[in-house]
Amino acid sequence: MLLPPEVAPSDDLTWRVRQSQFQGESPFGTDPVYERVFDTLARALHRRQHPHALLVGDRGVGKAMVLAELARRATLDTTGFLAAKRFLSVDCRYSPPDEARPRLAAVLAHTCPYPDLVVCLDGLHGLLLPSFGPPNRPILLGALARARCHFIVSLTPREYDDLAADDPEFAEFFARVDIPEPGADTALRLMTHFARGVAEHFQIAINPDAIRQAVTLTTNYVLNDHLPAKALTVLTRACEDADYDRRQLGRSAAEVTPGDVVRVVAERTGVPEDTLRGVADATDYTRALGEVIYGQPDAVREVATELGLIKAGMTDPTKPASVMLFLGQTGTGKTELAKTLARFYSTSKRLRTYTLGNCVEPHSVATIIGVPPGYVGSDRGGRLVNELNADPYGVFLLDEADKAHPDVLQPFLNLFDEGWVTDQRGVKGHAARSIFILTTNVGQRMMADMHRQGKSIAEITAKMKEALGQIRHGKSDRPVFTPEFLARIKRIIVFRPLDKAAIEAVARRQIANLRAGWASARGKQMEVPDELVDYIGAAAHRLDEKAGGKEGGRVVRKLVAEWVEAPLQRAMATDPDGYRACQTVALTFAPTADPPAEGPYPDPQVAIRFE
Repeated sequence: MLLPPEVAPSDDLTWRVRQSQFQGESPFGTDPVYERVFDTLARALHRRQHPHALLVGDRGVGKAMVLAELARRATLDTTGFLAAKRFLSVDCRYSPPDEARPRLAAVLAHTCPYPDLVVCLDGLHGLLLPSFGPPNRPILLGALARARCHFIVSLTPREYDDLAADDPEFAEFFARVDIPEPGADTALRLMTHFARGVAEHFQIAINPDAIRQAVTLTTNYVLNDHLPAKALTVLTRACEDADYDRRQLGRSAAEVTPGDVVRVVAERTGVPEDTLRGVADATDYTRALGEVIYGQPDAVREVATELGLIKAGMTDPTKPASVMLFLGQTGTGKTELAKTLARFYSTSKRLRTYTLGNCVEPHSVATIIGVPPGYVGSDRGGRLVNELNADPYGVFLLDEADKAHPDVLQPFLNLFDEGWVTDQRGVKGHAARSIFILTTNVGQRMMADMHRQGKSIAEITAKMKEALGQIRHGKSDRPVFTPEFLARIKRIIVFRPLDKAAIEAVARRQIANLRAGWASARGKQMEVPDELVDYIGAAAHRLDEKAGGKEGGRVVRKLVAEWVEAPLQRAMATDPDGYRACQTVALTFAPTADPPAEGPYPDPQVAIRFE
């Protein structure tokens, strides 16, 4: 039995089981967690009154696989009451809001009269609570009161809260069955099961170690999704790449290897391949973040610890995944660490930046939660809610938070306390999976002085906590960070001034990024002598010292532009034919004189050759 295509996409799970040759052991094995899930589902469907269930689990934990396995067990077991049932999967996840009501009515009309039908419905949240128009709960509840079929509805925890938290009548019709994220052993069994289908689809072998690597690496490094979906996504991508290489580039692809999986995870997370290969079996977030952030071992360690807690589920589910405040001078790596964390954690890989330094008036709160009804743009809602709903695993940077008007921080106070916020339309945004980072350089002179005096990070942090509570907004003379607000910040992290080694490391990375950009965008190799890179690093450190640590790593970018990119541009303009014909751009370097003991370094003599 299938629904008409115009009603909703559907799939007869019972027919698929009968057509399948897979009659062996369950891909869930004998995991007691899932045995309890299947037992609870069977008991819910056996009830005489309201024999329906809500399957509640995060995106990607395998709710569809649980339903497929339930259908398999029911079909192969000829003695139980479920043997007489037919399992129908109905997908309404992509229903347009204006079609929600008629589609819901049509699905109910085609399924409710049949007592031998178990309807596995996905997308009910959008049908009941479309983004505009009245809610459709009365239609569902009226149909359920008369229905002869069974419903198993798949929901995320957030969707469950929206539908059932304040509606006991709705919850009364269903038994709630929670679906956890599978452990490593069960995830590996599920992935081995999935891999057979993926391998058959792409006509390519998959090394068993590649399957194991996909589970291990995504468990440790892909934090914005859940097993088994995230491991399957990575393995499928590796197969897609191998298929492209074979069909389009003529390369032989005997099988997908663990190295292929490492490359895909590196692309997805931004973690270097060497790091992934070195710690494939043990999470090392400190090393992964430290590959990018220089001179801040304490800050990196604290953020890595927070990531580990988030991954382990050891955070309060009623609040954001984390709220951190980064304290430090300009150019010490605060924003860069936030960007790296976003590439590592966020689904979009983008850091969502709110420049609170521009929000000094009370009406600036409209940039956060939207303008009131009746004003132009009120239909677009609030930026914060829109971005929370678009990317639940977002990393949000509240830059220059100390300059914001206290009214602008009020929505964040509520958000950090309750885990959700509403915009001016009344639309709710949830932040249980989101990370918020506030930055400020307030007290930078005090931090620099304490650092020179050899004070510990703990001493500096304690002193800065006192200073934060004393900041007052210039126009309103109100405290910016109230005690209530500071109490909701989980970690206050101090960034030290960069030392010479850290700035030289920044210079090496800048040049490496420049070379990589030329290779990918221009197809030309760039040769930059190590002596020039060292000179830039040393000169940048001298300038930073002269500025009292206020330049930080940003001064490196200025020197690279002046001493590398500007000479390149002049050489290209002088000899355009030579540039177009060359494959390698080689820089040679000679300092004009020995660097002085004090003062800025002289401009180096940089010559360009096109080879």
